[in-house]
Amino acid sequence: MAVQSVAMRHFDHRMGGIRRVFGFLLVVNLLVLAFTVVILRWHLHRAEEDAGRTAQNLTQVLDRQLSGDLQRIDLALFVLRGELARQMATGGIRDAELNAYIARLFAQFPELSSIRTANAEGRIDHGIGVQPGSAFSVSDRAYFAEARRNPKAGLLISEPVVGRISGQWVIILARRIDRLDGGFAGVAYAAITLDQFTQAMSRIDLGPHGTVTLRGGQLDIYAKYPVNKALGQMVGRRDISPTFQALFRQGRTSAVYKARGGVDGVERAFAFAKVGEHPLYIHVGLGSEDYLTRWRTVSRWSWSLAGLFTLLTSGLAWLLHRAWKRERERAREEVQELRGLLPICASCKKIRDDAG
Repeated sequence: MAVQSVAMRHFDHRMGGIRRVFGFLLVVNLLVLAFTVVILRWHLHRAEEDAGRTAQNLTQVLDRQLSGDLQRIDLALFVLRGELARQMATGGIRDAELNAYIARLFAQFPELSSIRTANAEGRIDHGIGVQPGSAFSVSDRAYFAEARRNPKAGLLISEPVVGRISGQWVIILARRIDRLDGGFAGVAYAAITLDQFTQAMSRIDLGPHGTVTLRGGQLDIYAKYPVNKALGQMVGRRDISPTFQALFRQGRTSAVYKARGGVDGVERAFAFAKVGEHPLYIHVGLGSEDYLTRWRTVSRWSWSLAGLFTLLTSGLAWLLHRAWKRERERAREEVQELRGLLPICASCKKIRDDAG
């Protein structure tokens, strides 16, 4: 019995070592899986931060570009108002001379579709594309009404409208014209087609699922790229995510966020910014399917390596399990053999009992 106990203790000692190896392999596999999850989550967070930063940088670039263009066009309207004031002070408006002046001014602004003036009644009387005796009027336009009402209106920017002469979708930039006594004499205005905005937006690399939108003071769409609907169906829509709505209600003039697009439901990293002090917003979205491409590649490789490591350690564990089974069978065989032997002392030749 004593010999059997010694044999079993020896077996238990060897099995304890194998169990410790099993435990070690289990802990290592759990650590590898946890490390993989942590690293991938960190890379995902980094990719989303980078996408948000890129979208924000693009809004800033477009903001500066559009603000600069608006400032230049506003300066042209100032210059045109100065010419009107000069002619009114020197005998009255001279139609041919004023039209020639507007033509020279217009040549400096290829982004504009027209520069014109309208008199105090709203009739378009001078400028690009205006025929003598023209009966076209802008008296019903909101910018005209505001210019007539408010002597200190400043630069007025309209919502998208269909031009009375061109028939194109345009945004109007207008300034009030005063008579010499300060009374209302009409407006000087410039028109930019929505296609011009779209062409400017198309030069930016947004990726296959990216979007850029010019929105008005209430976030209604003025222009959008890429254009996936007819212009008339798109202008004025206000399909925005609840996140964007909440930020706008908070009075934010710029922000970065992640949401699904209000029009197509595509998940994107968005950024928006107000264009100077104007009632316009630039809204840029970068598709997560695009900016997470590299992360998905890293994720596939990481999980493949983690899976390979788990497979190798599982194979090692299986080999250890087989070794453990062989040891167990060998131990049983040894015990069976020892049961048939008498424990005799080597020196005194006496039979040893369990008490020694």
